[in-house]
Amino acid sequence: MDDNSDDDTPRLSAETMEALLEFRKEQESFGVSISVANDPRDPSATEHENSCFFHEDMHCSFPEDWQMSQFWYDDETSNKLADVVKNLSDHNNKIACISCPSVFKACGYSENVHLYEYDKRFAAFGSTYFFYDYNQPEDVPEECVGSYAVVIADPPFLAEECLEKLSLTINKLLQPNGKIILCTGAVMEKTASELLSLKKTLFIPTHKKNLGNTFACFANFELDIKQKEN
Repeated sequence: MDDNSDDDTPRLSAETMEALLEFRKEQESFGVSISVANDPRDPSATEHENSCFFHEDMHCSFPEDWQMSQFWYDDETSNKLADVVKNLSDHNNKIACISCPSVFKACGYSENVHLYEYDKRFAAFGSTYFFYDYNQPEDVPEECVGSYAVVIADPPFLAEECLEKLSLTINKLLQPNGKIILCTGAVMEKTASELLSLKKTLFIPTHKKNLGNTFACFANFELDIKQKEN
């Protein structure tokens, strides 16, 4: 055997190896969230154990699935919206996050902040997660009807039909005189006004990945969020 045969063995560059290791790290983290979400809850498990997911990076634990029209907000948008909904609600009131897991995660662990989401990976968050399909807009837990002081929502698809169905869910979950925040395409301004009496605010939600559509934020109250500086 030629002593120099090892010289022909392909070797990865340092940059490629670093990228590969980062990819493997993301996949391992992603695998953890999947296994927890698909595994029946262990009777010995606690909500506190599931709260670890609130400290994980969304892109690592729950990568965007474009087939489900998932586009996570950037950290600044998520944190600002989370601060608003938490300030609107005291410790005894509940907050519903519909199809906006970025905001739900930014709110931090609380038994009064719930996520309504089609993606079952988020079952990893335990009892604060509810499966939600906008095609079944009134299929929500009976105990949750009319129980939320604040509802923040981001329709999964930029279509009037989707917003129409989602508005049924919002109205079913919301308390009388409850607060609504809706983040969606700016082209939905008229529909949002007709369905939910929402007005366009000055705040513009931004995403980790740039989208082609112009986004906007609507509310049924005076929403004061300082826009981030460029």
